[in-house]
Amino acid sequence: MNNLFIVNTPFHLLTSFILSKGFFPEDNNYLALIHPHGYEKWASNPLMNYISSTQCGYKEIFPLIHFLSSRNKTVPFKTQVQQVQNSIGKLHIDNVFLGSDIDPQNQLLVASLDINNFNRFEDGLYSYYNENRRRSKLDELFHKLKIWSIKKSAGIKNTKLYINTSTASDSKSGIADYMYKPELLQRFSPNPIVITKDKINIAINDLKSKNFLQQKINNPAILYLSQPLVEQKLFSIEEELHCLQNLIKPLNKQGQLLYKPHPNDSKDKINYFQEKIPQLKIFNSIEPAELLYTIEDNLIAVVSYQSTALMYTDKFSNHVIKAISLSDFAQSPMYYKYKEIMQNAGVYFPNKLNEILKILMKGSRYGFF
Repeated sequence: MNNLFIVNTPFHLLTSFILSKGFFPEDNNYLALIHPHGYEKWASNPLMNYISSTQCGYKEIFPLIHFLSSRNKTVPFKTQVQQVQNSIGKLHIDNVFLGSDIDPQNQLLVASLDINNFNRFEDGLYSYYNENRRRSKLDELFHKLKIWSIKKSAGIKNTKLYINTSTASDSKSGIADYMYKPELLQRFSPNPIVITKDKINIAINDLKSKNFLQQKINNPAILYLSQPLVEQKLFSIEEELHCLQNLIKPLNKQGQLLYKPHPNDSKDKINYFQEKIPQLKIFNSIEPAELLYTIEDNLIAVVSYQSTALMYTDKFSNHVIKAISLSDFAQSPMYYKYKEIMQNAGVYFPNKLNEILKILMKGSRYGFF
């Protein structure tokens, strides 16, 4: 079989790697990169470079960075489609896999190849519930007209592929959903398929065998996956600081708080936290956080607001990593359906600062707690 994986984010890239290694190791697997987030940094990161290259097993890589996008004004749309048809099209792709079925360029690539359906793999939390993100009928029609206009100007004749402009994971052309935790789905899926831990381990073992995953955290640590909470007025800077200080408190100066910045974090906020918390260490990594779970035995907990990475500690780690959301401390807590899904995934939602300490202490293997 010839499989095409369409990737937009580092999380998509990791999942595609797991699927290609765990589910389809005997197939001919190809990778298409469409406006991949942070792509300019992938080449300088050995692991990201590996899993986005032919070295890891893909037969060929197609970097369609600005495919049918307004950012690519030098090459006419019709020419871009012809180039895709003359390269990927000649491979006679049997199965397409993609993470986002509402992304216009993803859908236009599938249509360009005259393929009428695809398999979804999950795009994070929003893949589990999507009703609250559904566009109005007017907006939906507006976006359909935009895509139809691009199809016409690009000479794409496929009329059978359903064009989804309503909400994520809602395309009628999606025939299956590869999910880490399909039991948590609160939307319709024509065929949910679980990505089991043994399939994940096949991919992880490949990375370990090539020394891409090596333990770097020598002391007990808590990983904080930052989101622009202060910038979005969900927290005051003092409120977020107090939460961080209560995370580091039980480590008793014997551990670290690893702070992974969000691209939209302000430098002033980060500098303020560094000044107030001596044990805070900036952890600038473009690799998906899930990979840390697989190798870092001293990682005690991962904390964030609404990061998807909170949901998968048990799928990727061989030891207990507490997953904690700070949503209930925010000015506007997360949507109740997402909270319900994350709670069912094992994520803790403390609403008092002393509850954070209790969660971290519960069942801890570190004697200084």
